[in-house]
Amino acid sequence: MSTIPVARRPVLITVLVVLVVVAGISAALAALVLLTLPQVPFVTGIGQAVVAVAYFAVAKGLLDGNPTARLVAAVVAVLQLVLAITAFITVNDASGGAVTTRWTSILFPILVLVVLFTPKANAFFSGRR
Repeated sequence: MSTIPVARRPVLITVLVVLVVVAGISAALAALVLLTLPQVPFVTGIGQAVVAVAYFAVAKGLLDGNPTARLVAAVVAVLQLVLAITAFITVNDASGGAVTTRWTSILFPILVLVVLFTPKANAFFSGRR
């Protein structure tokens, strides 16, 4: 009986998962802070907690090679890219920090998309249906 070889998880996917987990931890901490501030509506803290849970779910899915998690990560990256480009065009702040932040906001989602769709990542996610 033969088995079909399954592609191993690429290192860059693992790095991406670590970044997604860090984002999830950041969102969870923000939720805790928001939930303790009396001037912030409770629903804002709950919304941030939901975002944190979503980050952790996507991270788990990416680790497992789940194509749906890959799709969710890609859609979020595209939305982030569109928002970053819109901000770059519409915000009129030429200070050095603002320009650097805007370029970083544009480059990061592009990097995420490249990592998600490298040939090794394609093999990894296609073997996990």
